[in-house]
Amino acid sequence: MKRLLAVSLVALASLVLIPSALSTAPTIVRTPIDATFADDVDCGFPVQIHIVGTDLGIFFDGGEFHAFPNSRATLTNLDSGTTLTVSIAGPGHIRFGADRSVTLVGTGPTLFFLLFHGIPGITLLNGRFVQSFDAQGNETFSEVGATRDLCAELAG
Repeated sequence: MKRLLAVSLVALASLVLIPSALSTAPTIVRTPIDATFADDVDCGFPVQIHIVGTDLGIFFDGGEFHAFPNSRATLTNLDSGTTLTVSIAGPGHIRFGADRSVTLVGTGPTLFFLLFHGIPGITLLNGRFVQSFDAQGNETFSEVGATRDLCAELAG
């Protein structure tokens, strides 16, 4: 009986002492995506990138989570007409630091294009990446996983 009373008191205390941030419900927003980009810098030939799907955003104190269920990108080599469609459903987590830093952690599949980090090429990453900006705006980026060179596939 004493054990049950002690457990009950601990459970009650934990409910009373939960931080207010944990009691705030997250906001969930579903946003349709239908966007087209022209990329004439990455592949050596013009590419149209058409992205469709849904951004499922979950917003909470100090961060965001985004997933892209059923989202895909259709890339078209505008010189040859060759097309390629890839899934870009990979989720990402964004954390905002109290010092105004921002960290994005994503897991693939994720599409990188338009001279991402000054590197030409359209790349599909099926793995994990971390992109951080400190309070002064200095960026760090790292990635691990399998990559696909979509320019090579579109070149035929």
